[in-house]
Amino acid sequence: MDKAIERFLDYVKIDTQSDESSSSVPSAAKELNLTKLLLEQVKAMGIPAYIDEFGILYGKLEGEEDSDPIGLNSHVDTASEESGKDVKPQYIENYDGKAIKLNDQYSLDPKEFPVLSAHIGEDLIVTSGDTLLGADDKAGVAIIMAALDYFVSHPEVKHHPICFCFTPDEEIGRGPDHFDAKKFGAKYAYTIDGGDPYEIAYETFNAAKVEVTILGKAIHPGEAKNKLVNACTCAFKFDRLLPATKRPEYTEGREGFNHLIGIEGNVAEAHMHYIIRNHDKKKLEEQKKEFQTAVKELEDRYPGCQVKIQIEDQYRNMKEVIDEHPEAVNTAVKAFNKLGLTPLFPPIRGGTDGATFSFKGCPTPNLGTGSYNHHGRYEFLSVKEFNLMIEIVKAIMTID
Repeated sequence: MDKAIERFLDYVKIDTQSDESSSSVPSAAKELNLTKLLLEQVKAMGIPAYIDEFGILYGKLEGEEDSDPIGLNSHVDTASEESGKDVKPQYIENYDGKAIKLNDQYSLDPKEFPVLSAHIGEDLIVTSGDTLLGADDKAGVAIIMAALDYFVSHPEVKHHPICFCFTPDEEIGRGPDHFDAKKFGAKYAYTIDGGDPYEIAYETFNAAKVEVTILGKAIHPGEAKNKLVNACTCAFKFDRLLPATKRPEYTEGREGFNHLIGIEGNVAEAHMHYIIRNHDKKKLEEQKKEFQTAVKELEDRYPGCQVKIQIEDQYRNMKEVIDEHPEAVNTAVKAFNKLGLTPLFPPIRGGTDGATFSFKGCPTPNLGTGSYNHHGRYEFLSVKEFNLMIEIVKAIMTID
């Protein structure tokens, strides 16, 4: 087993799940357990680096003085949909195309996840079925570390100065809040945080979140007739007032969505948490208006029900920036071509720290990691594509 994969397997065993309910920075102190390990490892390579007061690790490997400094970024935290504690990755050699038994209850089946069929004959890393894997984005972290290790070990290879940073809290949308482009020092950069390694993604959603509070009237059910207003029931009705076709399970490509990510409450009060997304800014504004319309309709239909909503923008489509500063995309395309690869340019149907980095002065498209089915127990990593991504990063940084 090669060193890069060994690093990845070590990283995923460290619990770094971020915590949206926390107001601290980072949101969970345990995220720093991995960040501190990375600091030790890059310093052991002889690369100067430090962790700032916001839990961001910044470092720079010097390169050719007359060449542009290029940045690399990945995030250390994992998602909240499944546990990131006690991750027990399984290494599958020469995948045979059949269902992979994760544990007694769950299997990773190509009938359900057709992307598996593209990896027959490859070595895969999968979960134990009890947790997520954490390849999002510890695969990206390991890829960056492998590239740094390569250039340190091969001083004869001329390369760009490599600026790198590892951020916390990406999964809860706060990762780039305290990012400092001047500290980073890159002319442009790449987030290594995705799936297919053949993709160069520079078009993201415009994003917002919506917090809905519904106030009902709690009355003893035995005395409830014509009096009770059940906040939970009203919450269900509110969701049905939004266009069903805009739920994420019915959308793809550049189609926007409204995603109910959480709901809790009781008879008297209920809370709903949505994220809304669209590649088109105007269409996102239309979606916001649909929420306002739903508020009015619900209150009109159910007197006594009170609805309050709070809408907050989260990030913008970084295509606005990349179109004005195409150097990062052009450099990546040249690297792909040098390796005999033809890149794809899909819109990202998710978030990336690179969107905010771009608007903070560092154009940052997104590259893949060779991992798939993120945020759950069906997550897996293709070792072949993981190693290909290392070669792509090396090709981007190398000066011929």
